[in-house]
Amino acid sequence: MNRGDAGGYTSYSQGSLRHREPDIVYKVGIYGWRKRCIYLLVLILMAVITVNLALTVWILRVLDFSLNGMGKLKIGRDGIRLEGTVEFLKAFYTSQITSIKDKPLVFQSAHNVSINARNGLTNVTGKFVVGGKSLTAHSERFVVYDTEDNLLFYADEEEVRIGTDKLTFSGTEGTVFEGPVETARLRAPSGESLLVEALTSSIEVQARDNLKLRGLSGDLSASCLADLKLRATNGRIRLQARTIRLVNLPQVDASEGSASPSSVYELCVCENGDLFLAPPSTGCTETDVCL
Repeated sequence: MNRGDAGGYTSYSQGSLRHREPDIVYKVGIYGWRKRCIYLLVLILMAVITVNLALTVWILRVLDFSLNGMGKLKIGRDGIRLEGTVEFLKAFYTSQITSIKDKPLVFQSAHNVSINARNGLTNVTGKFVVGGKSLTAHSERFVVYDTEDNLLFYADEEEVRIGTDKLTFSGTEGTVFEGPVETARLRAPSGESLLVEALTSSIEVQARDNLKLRGLSGDLSASCLADLKLRATNGRIRLQARTIRLVNLPQVDASEGSASPSSVYELCVCENGDLFLAPPSTGCTETDVCL
């Protein structure tokens, strides 16, 4: 160390300054506990990725994913094909449901099966419900056809039509009609009798042209508690048979002094329409029968 002549300042040599100044070192990187945490995080991420890949492969294997679909669900150009039992948790919308060839189509539900048809405004226009104890259809018309597209049954608000040639009622207690019945023929099954009765009211049979009652292989009988009336307004009543029997007609006894009673009688008609039998000897004279 030297002192200068001017100013009295102290000066140092350059070698002494370099000897006193410390060296500065900058470390680049992560060291210590931070480095160990990063390595641990990378290991955990690699483990999670490996487990996810394994689970993805397992799910694809179990569900049988392929380019055509998933398991029994096949996706094609013409639609979706399901093989086996399918369960829908909510509503199912489709335009057409068909079964696999030679396999039945079965709908099952724990409560009921409902099929709804909607219009463009999403309003229900037709409804078909199959319940546990009932089958209900709501629509403007209900039509049933056979395999040859022939009408079997038709029902709407105004009428009900049955299109079969033969309608059979197999109830053991008969069939009850609460309203009018229109038919071209009423016939009993082969070997059975036809019985038409009204227990608490009357029966009225009408025909526009002719009315025929025929018993092809048996008897035809009509009985009633009160009067049995046969009336022809503009025609005649014609009874055509080999034998016509009128039983329980009142008879007029032969007058005194006449011959012994005969088994031959005349059929007489009173003015009021009553019939009675009289001997040929007396003729159809007015008697107490016509009173």
